[in-house]
Amino acid sequence: MSLEDKVKDKESKGFIRKAAKLGWKLGMAAATTALSVSLVGSLGIWVGSSFALGGAIGGLAKGESLYDSVSSALTTYSAVNAVIHPMVWLNDATLPLVAKYVSDAWWVKGIYASTAYNAAFVGSFRAAGHLIDNYLNPRGLGKAITQNFWPHWFWVGLAFSPFYTLAANNISQLGLNYMGNEYLAPTFAAGALPVGIGLKYLEKNWKKPSQNLSSYNYMPSLAPAH
Repeated sequence: MSLEDKVKDKESKGFIRKAAKLGWKLGMAAATTALSVSLVGSLGIWVGSSFALGGAIGGLAKGESLYDSVSSALTTYSAVNAVIHPMVWLNDATLPLVAKYVSDAWWVKGIYASTAYNAAFVGSFRAAGHLIDNYLNPRGLGKAITQNFWPHWFWVGLAFSPFYTLAANNISQLGLNYMGNEYLAPTFAAGALPVGIGLKYLEKNWKKPSQNLSSYNYMPSLAPAH
């Protein structure tokens, strides 16, 4: 086989691998969508789509390839839908305890959501992203969760603190009145697009070049849409 044939063969195999990976991720997106819709309605679709789009825009603006941006967006969307129900459950189970035993002040609940609750999300989202990117193979899962965890936790909590605070105080939707028509979206979905773009630029603070871009970007809403 000539050098040119070897190059073409390598490119062909690379294309097949990429196509197979995107096919896998499309299947995971469909499966996690079905799961989240059955448990929390359209919340996962709203938040997952907004974060995925924000991350993709940020990635393309940073010079990522179209393939990497699409692949990352599919992982983000699927991971959000995978963890959205447990995170809603955790919110509903713990916030009343914070209000009862610590304080019902809006800012106390906001701090709780941006710190302890945020830590639970970052860990679970990293785990979901790793499994999706690795065909459900748990090898390396512990490292994927813990490596550079605290810088990631800090920036995600800081970026989403306004939305955490709103959702923790029962503001589950934000609206826009345009020409007499009111448009509503889940609190985190409303802010997911710009924050997703911003977190893509901040990810250098918690990622190493070898880490997959798709596993460390986003945050689901605290409360389901009505």
